[in-house]
Parts: sequence; structure tokens; C-alpha cells
Amino acid sequence: MRFLILALAASFAANLSANYIVKYKDGSSETSIANPTTSFASFSISGDIEYVEEDRRLFAHYGEYNDTYYSNQWYFNNYLSNSFYHAREYALADGGPNVTVAIIDTGITSHFELNQNVVGGYDMISDGANSRDGGGRDSDPSDEGDFGDNSGTCSAGSSSSTWHGTHIAGIVAARSDNNYGIVGAAKGINLLPVRVLGACGGLTSDIADAVRWAAGGSVRGAGQNPNPAKVINMSLGARGSCSRYMQESIDFAKSQGAVVVVATGNSNADATFYTPANCRGVLRVGAVNQSRSRSTYSNFGSIVDIAAPGDGILSTVNSGQTTPSTESFASMNGTSMAAGFISATAAMIYQANPGLYPDQVRQIITQTAVSYYCDKESCSKGAVDPYEAVSLAYNTTPNANFSYKDPVLVGGTAALNDRFSSGNKSGGACGTIEDVSSGQGGNGTLVGLFFIMAVVIFHRYKFTKQL
Repeated sequence: MRFLILALAASFAANLSANYIVKYKDGSSETSIANPTTSFASFSISGDIEYVEEDRRLFAHYGEYNDTYYSNQWYFNNYLSNSFYHAREYALADGGPNVTVAIIDTGITSHFELNQNVVGGYDMISDGANSRDGGGRDSDPSDEGDFGDNSGTCSAGSSSSTWHGTHIAGIVAARSDNNYGIVGAAKGINLLPVRVLGACGGLTSDIADAVRWAAGGSVRGAGQNPNPAKVINMSLGARGSCSRYMQESIDFAKSQGAVVVVATGNSNADATFYTPANCRGVLRVGAVNQSRSRSTYSNFGSIVDIAAPGDGILSTVNSGQTTPSTESFASMNGTSMAAGFISATAAMIYQANPGLYPDQVRQIITQTAVSYYCDKESCSKGAVDPYEAVSLAYNTTPNANFSYKDPVLVGGTAALNDRFSSGNKSGGACGTIEDVSSGQGGNGTLVGLFFIMAVVIFHRYKFTKQL
């Protein structure tokens, strides 16, 4: 192979990390990848080069997906020139691997759009009264319902269940082109549901153990996870500082090559005061609406890394008001939903380039972000552009020494001793729960983790799959 010193035309300057075709005057040719860290000014053209042009990827002319409610998914049809649509096709263009995404949430319900993608999972709820399935940790991640029952176990919240974990799972990986339902943001995804939230929210210890277990670690009362996740989604949180026990689990997950994605919250407040968003090493997600403006409920501030669609997100749920019944679909608002889109984007980056490290994935997502309207002093680095993120991933060299500039230098904020009250429509974390997060882990302190999710369910489609 000839040694190349390329001078790339100015027209390529906007895409330094692309592939290029080099055509020689003798009729031969070869391809090269431009070094994004090298200035164009340092290149010179050899006299035997006829031309250099970008080696663009082309795709089959896919028609619209045939899924029943695809036209209702604005984030596919009306967001950054169909960026999610193109990203999910591009990510597997070179035959990349299936990627496991852990959904640490309320568990999951049976759904035609999801069942084929589920690979195991676990129920990590240690509090029998909160689990509704007989108590104790077990290998069944089924969502038993997070409705408040006024039994005195905790102050009653919503009288209906949210099926929140099922909704997030559908955002990430619902099946496509099956003449039914919706389209997930990514394909080729293995779903690993881990149940941590019940009628009374979830314990910090259970949630932190779920993070560690999902990444392949050992925790008490749970068998080894045979399907370690590369992406871990936590669409949950509470006001308070980052628990040491939680931070240790996040650090472990990162050491195992997993990206931890966290919703920042729906309180229209500074995300610095909400955990686990204020833990080190996580990718913190705010929400934008269809106009690409900050969603009015979305938490904001200097620690928010990225934003994604969060309003009117149609996804998989269950039709049961309290306990599971038949599968269904519903629209929700929230940074929970936005986190699902970022988890899908991270998974697609790993499909494009499996050797990348977590900090590189975080950098790619934020580096390729686009601007959006922010009505606060600081909202995030921008709104996700999944296609550009996947494109950059293809041409990024894995680097174990790369370090993402994390806005959280010391885990969390000063310890708070607040009381947190979930909204009546938030579902599971019912009632007003004392937040005594103090940075000490492992003792099962209840921090009232609420579902950072929809406070509005617009409509529920009343039908089931006819098998």
C-alpha cells in the first residue's frame, strides 16, 4: 500500500472523520480515513493523485415502516431530518453485534413488540411489601404493578399502574416492520429488564445492586448475569446527593465497559440537586419537545449532558389499571422517555464500533449534538443527533485513555435531608418519603426514587395483538 499524505479539499472540512477515495493518475485507487486530530494545513497532495473525494455510505431506499402507529412517532418523522430513522439503519450497516441494554425500572410486561428481544432479567426488589410477588429477589423481572393501594405500606400515590419499564423498553427496542404497533429507536437490541421500583419507589441499595448486576457484577441474593449490558438506563431519581454505594456501582459498570444513562428529572429545577443524575460518570439527559425547545418540566443546569425527545412519546404499555392485563400502547412525557432515546443512541454507537469505551460514547453523543432553544442559563450541550453520532462512531479509534470532561467532579452535591413528594400521576413512588441520602450506601436507605416520567398520559390505544 502506498504511503499517503493527503490534502483534502475544503469542501470536506465539515466531515474530518469521514472515509475518502483516493484516485491516482495511473488508474489505481484506494481508500483512507482522515485523521480528525490533524489540521488540513499539514497535508500536501502528491503529484500522482488525480482526485480525492468522500467515500459516502449509501443505503437502500427504505419506505416508511409499516408499523401501525409509525406516523404517530414524531421523533422519527419530524426530528432532524429523520435522524433516528437513518441511524438505526446505518448502525448495523456493517453487520455489527446485538447490544444488550439494561432497563432498570419497574420491570417489564409481556408485549409482542418486546418479547423476542428480552434476554433474562431480574427482580432486585428486596422489600417484600413493595414487590407484590411474594418478596425477595428472584429471576422474574415481571412488572406486578406500581399502583398505590392505601394499605399503609407507604402513602398512596396513583391508583393506577404506569407500566413505566415497559414503556422505556419499547422506546429503545420495539420491533419494526411487523405491521403492528410502533418502531423502537434502535434495532438489534437485547433487552435486560431489572425490576427495582414498586408501589413505594425503590431502595438505593436495590437500584445500585441492579446497576452492578446488569454490568456483570455479583450482588447478594442474585445469580450471575449471563448477559452483561453495554448500556444501562435509569429513568428514575429523587432529590438528594449521590450515595456512595450508588457511585461505587456506577464506577464498576463503567469499568466493565458500560455506559450508564440517567434521566435528570421533571421538576423544572437544577439537576445538580437530583440523584443519580448528580453521580459521576453517568450520561445525564434532559428533554426537548417537537419544536426542539426545552420541555417545560425538564430539569436543567450545567451538569446536564444531552437532551432528547421527551414529549408525546408513544410506546409499549399494558392495559391493566392496576395489575397486568393485555398489551397496549400509550403516550407519555418526561425525561424518562428522553433517556430511553439516549440509551438507544449509545447502543447504536456500540453496534457501529464495538471497541469504543464508555467515555468515548459519551463524547460522541455530546460532540455531535445540535443546538436547541434553552430558556435557562444552561440546559445541556445540545439535543442528540443519532445519525451524526453513529457516523462519527464508525470513524473513531478506540482509546482506553480518553477521558470525558464530566461536569460532576465530586459525586453529587452536599447531603440533603429533604422530604420528597411524588406527583399523584407519577405512579409508583407513592406519597411523601423522607430523603435521608447521606452518601452512605448498602443499608437500604429509602430515598423515594420517583419515576422521572410522564405526568401526562395522552391516550391509550385499546387493542391487543391478534396472534
